Amino acid sequence: MKQRGMKYDNSIDLYPISEGEVYKLSDGSSITINDITEGIPAFMKEADCVFIDPAGNKGVLKSYYNKAELDCPYQSFEEFCQVIMQRIIEINPDRLFVECFSTNRKALTEMVQRLYPCVKVYNSTYYHSQKYKAWIVQGTRQPEEYPFEGIDEENVIYKICEVVPLNCIADFFMGRGLVAESAYKSGKKFFGSDMNRNRLAVAIRRVADRGGVWNVEK
Repeated sequence: MKQRGMKYDNSIDLYPISEGEVYKLSDGSSITINDITEGIPAFMKEADCVFIDPAGNKGVLKSYYNKAELDCPYQSFEEFCQVIMQRIIEINPDRLFVECFSTNRKALTEMVQRLYPCVKVYNSTYYHSQKYKAWIVQGTRQPEEYPFEGIDEENVIYKICEVVPLNCIADFFMGRGLVAESAYKSGKKFFGSDMNRNRLAVAIRRVADRGGVWNVEK
């Protein structure tokens, strides 16, 4: 199969995930290649919590597609947000967490407000630096508050898996797998997908490094 995009490390050599394959753990946690433009894997609809970190703007979105050696199908960031919203509706999770930045905060916050009656926004950072501002937008059916205020987005993801009452967390922009690693560490089931196989291979390797044993289904 043609190698897609840049290699982030040697993970793709160790875990050469291909389109149509599902890497699965014994608890049912699963990772597969997928572009949300075309839908979501059926197993994702079992998740009761979703965490996503979408592209910050159309330019970043286009670069993600370029790195996966795919053409970006979106004419605007707003069009991309509509597809994200549709996928969340299909999953219908009890809780939604969306990481956003100054460039996409307004659009993504409005999206969460359309989906959930209770919305809370936590101030966050990325790269563990106060110079880099981020926000975590939370959507729930009832008012909920968690100890996420002011901490780095990486730590927020770990804390979601530790303290939020969830059975399974899904991330359809899984990338290099912080959600997968955090969920596995906390003993929670997870579902992940991304259109870039090289990034997903890193996610698979991170879980394997913590003791996860993968089986490949086609």
